Amino acid sequence: MKYIVIICLIFWSCTDDRDLDTNDFEARPSFETNVFQTQYSADLINSGNDSIPVPNTIRDYIDIDFLNEQFNDDYLESLEFKFLAENSINRRQTIDFVFFDRNNSETFRVTEPIAAGTEDSPTVKNFSVVLTPQEIDIITSSTRAEFFVNQPSAATNSGAMRLECIVEGGYLFSGE
Repeated sequence: MKYIVIICLIFWSCTDDRDLDTNDFEARPSFETNVFQTQYSADLINSGNDSIPVPNTIRDYIDIDFLNEQFNDDYLESLEFKFLAENSINRRQTIDFVFFDRNNSETFRVTEPIAAGTEDSPTVKNFSVVLTPQEIDIITSSTRAEFFVNQPSAATNSGAMRLECIVEGGYLFSGE
């Protein structure tokens, strides 16, 4: 009986009749997602010496339709792309990460050179791109992305290129 009284007192003491003022309410959830993680050998890039439309290039496609949601138009406040590139190929590589809308028009581009490395001592480069509010408005119309790895003309390279891209975003929900 003593325990029932204690439990009842706990429940009665935890109630509050105050109204929640939603005008002052603000929530800032965030997310992090891996957009791509891949590795290419120099042999694959070398075999791209005759690739069309850009020689010495590997090209890959990524579905990023999640950016093109009405929800993002209304509440997405911050967006940052974080890249990790590890190059053990004995030539400089250039990364292009290009976003396109439904009409195949380019909406945003990230270009970054990665210095040559060796298999014993690869070049590791971390870089990030923080989007402005105007860039967020533009990129949320994107439905797909392509990334390109290209190099100066040569067919004798050795090593590998490892790439990773993580996107971090933040939303703002407010009662106003």
